[in-house]
Amino acid sequence: MMRNILSLLPAAAVAALMSTGVVLPSGPAYAQEGEERETRRGRALSEPVFRRLGEAQEKAEAEDWQGALAILNQVRGMPRLTSYETAQLYNFFGFIYFGLERYNDSIEAYRNVLRQEDIDDGMRENITYTLAQLYFTTEQWAQAAELVRTFLETARNPAPDPFILLGSAYYQMEDYRSLIEPIERAIAIAQQRGTEDREQWWLLLRVAFYETRNLPRVIEVLETLVRRWPRKEYWVQLSAIYGEMDQQQRQLAAFAAAYDQGLLDSNLELLQLANLFLASGAPYRAARVLSQGMEDGIVERDERNYRLLSQAWAAAREDERAIDPLRRAAGMSRDGELDVRLAQIYQNLGRWSDCIESARTGLQKGRVGREDLAQIVLGTCLFENGQLNDAKTAFNRAAQDQRSAQAARQWIQFVDSEIERRRRNEESLRAVGIRS
Repeated sequence: MMRNILSLLPAAAVAALMSTGVVLPSGPAYAQEGEERETRRGRALSEPVFRRLGEAQEKAEAEDWQGALAILNQVRGMPRLTSYETAQLYNFFGFIYFGLERYNDSIEAYRNVLRQEDIDDGMRENITYTLAQLYFTTEQWAQAAELVRTFLETARNPAPDPFILLGSAYYQMEDYRSLIEPIERAIAIAQQRGTEDREQWWLLLRVAFYETRNLPRVIEVLETLVRRWPRKEYWVQLSAIYGEMDQQQRQLAAFAAAYDQGLLDSNLELLQLANLFLASGAPYRAARVLSQGMEDGIVERDERNYRLLSQAWAAAREDERAIDPLRRAAGMSRDGELDVRLAQIYQNLGRWSDCIESARTGLQKGRVGREDLAQIVLGTCLFENGQLNDAKTAFNRAAQDQRSAQAARQWIQFVDSEIERRRRNEESLRAVGIRS
């Protein structure tokens, strides 16, 4: 028996054959010693044709491709070849040309096989499918799709592969609506047979549904992908589609699932997750994501990110934890806004001296959004720190802005009354001989 020619092809040709599934020439019926050996349908090769094809096979096995082609050309010149012999000859031509990556010649050879009347239905189907694959290999997408459809018209119980080839051709032609049915059919066949469907098939569906703006079906596909092949890109895409459909909680849940699996590993991704937590009312988790990201060297330690971290801790009512990142951000900022925010946190914690220092630093830097409010904060902390005259000065400055004028005047009255109360206390103490 002849050895399998596949094992003797160059590695590149073998890889191509394995990737496309091109049909190898099957063993025909042979006539030996002048005796006709009939096939199941009465077809046979004459002894001279059989012998010459055997010689061509030997040349091919020795990787003497040109020698094999020379013999095949001699066979082609033989008189009175039957239709069946011609079909087998061109089938061999097609295979050799494919191995040599002469795809256009291979296509023409296989087309010649189909032109023969004396070939059985099985061979016609196989060659039709082989041609479809060759058209796909040579990027002739429309011809590939047409031949796959022809093959499927008569194929009995076809496997998923031709449907995938058809869908892939539609994908290359950007005919996304037509792509959907054959891919879904392939998946259904695989499931019915109890065989594995492939990740790539679902990716084709994902593209098709997205391009046709069928977002609910995109979600279905991505949910399958994250369940069976939980890659980062699928979780991120699922989160994004949930966002497009205004399903914020699911958007967050998908992104958080990727984080919990350790799949998020960039500054931008962790910032996006932190902002999603903040938007959903979970500032503590936002702060934890940012803190851990900075510890791991993923989240950049810049003004913007320190400010966001401080905002998250403050929203979570963790004022003590909000101080350090805000202090760092303020130190990097050229304007005084962050220093004023820091002063407000110190005010909330009753750290009056720190409040005074930060508020003054912010006012000195300038470019504060609401200088009047900054003066109110400064005045309040000065008052609580017992620096009444300085407090009154701060409130007088705040009163120059109409937005804070009323509150500032009330504070001024309160400061004046406190100054008066302290003056009277001092007078009373002196009257009884006690110095304050």
